[in-house]
Amino acid sequence: MPGRPDGPFHALEDTAPWKAYAAEFDSNWNQLQNDQMKPVDAFQKRELGPIQHTGQYVFYPFSGPDVLYLTHFFPTGKVMVMAGLEPVGSLRVTQRYNAKTLDRELNGWKQSVSSIFERSFFVTSEMDSEFRGRVADGLLPMILLLLERSGDSIEQVDYGQLSANGKFGPEEQTNPPTRKHKAVRIRFHGVSDSTRRTLYYFSTDLGPAFEKNPSFARFLDSLGTPDTMVKSAQFLLHWRMCSGVRHYILAKSNLILQDDTGVPYSYFQNAAWQVQLYGEYSAPIKPFKRLYQKDLAQAFKDGSKVRPLGFSLGYGAGRRPSSLILAVRAQAPDRSSDGSH
Repeated sequence: MPGRPDGPFHALEDTAPWKAYAAEFDSNWNQLQNDQMKPVDAFQKRELGPIQHTGQYVFYPFSGPDVLYLTHFFPTGKVMVMAGLEPVGSLRVTQRYNAKTLDRELNGWKQSVSSIFERSFFVTSEMDSEFRGRVADGLLPMILLLLERSGDSIEQVDYGQLSANGKFGPEEQTNPPTRKHKAVRIRFHGVSDSTRRTLYYFSTDLGPAFEKNPSFARFLDSLGTPDTMVKSAQFLLHWRMCSGVRHYILAKSNLILQDDTGVPYSYFQNAAWQVQLYGEYSAPIKPFKRLYQKDLAQAFKDGSKVRPLGFSLGYGAGRRPSSLILAVRAQAPDRSSDGSH
C-alpha cells in the first residue's frame, strides 16, 4: 500500500521487488474480494443480518490472525475477542526492510498470506514457522495487515495483560522489557463507519488452562453474552481437554456460527438451540477422518434443514464440499459471571 512521502519505506517503494509484490498482492486481494468475500457478505446479510443480536461482543477461539472472516461475518461487532496459542508478536523495526533483504522479506509475507487467499484459513504448522520468527514474531502484523487492506483505519494498539479478576490493563514493566506480549488491544474503525471497534487477541491456552486459570473466562464474562464463531479449529472442541471453553461457548453464547470442527453437533440437539444447516457435509480430511459425525450427516439429508452456502471455506476448501452450522439460542443464556466453568 502506498505510504506517506516522508514514510520510512518511501525509498523502497520504487524498487522492483516492492512493485512486483504490490501488484501481485493487489491482484490476489481483488480476486479474493470478488470470488470469496462478496459471497460471504451476501450470506451475512441474508442469514445473519435479520437475526436480532442481543450483544455486540464476538468471540473467536482458535482464531489465528483471521480477522478477515470475523469482520465479514460479524461486521457490526463492537468488541471482538480472538484467542489462540500463537504469540502476539510486535511491529518489526523498519531497519529489517532494506534493498538487500526486501525480496526475501516480501516473499515471506507472500507465503504467509497465501493460506487465507487459497484455503480461507491459516495453517497451524505454517503459523508455527512463519509467525515465530521467520516472517514475524507473532500475529499482530498480519492482523493489522488484514484490517488495513479491508479498508479499516487503525486508531490505537496497546499491549496488555489480565489481572486475576479478569481486568485488561497495561503490561507489567520489567527490566529489561519483555518481548513476549500476552495480549494486544486494537482500536479501529471502517472507511465509511465512524463507530470505534475494539479487537483483542490473547495468546492463551484454551485447553485445561482455561479452567485452571480463570482470569480469561472472567474477562469474557465481563463482556456479556457473545456471538461465537469457530472455523478450522482442528476439532479441538470435540476433545475433553477443551471441555472448559466448550462449556463456556454453550452456556454463554447468543448464537454460534461454526463449521464441523467446532462444537459437536450432538450438543445442539435439544430445546435450547434452533439450528440451521448450510452447504453440504462430507467426511473430514486426514488426519481428522475418525471425527466424522454420523448425526450431522443424517441431519444434512433432511432438505428442510439445509440452505445453500454459496462459498467454500475451511479444511479442504475448493476440494471438498463446505458446510456451516448456525445455532441460535432459543432459551436465555447463563448470565452468571463468577468465572467458574
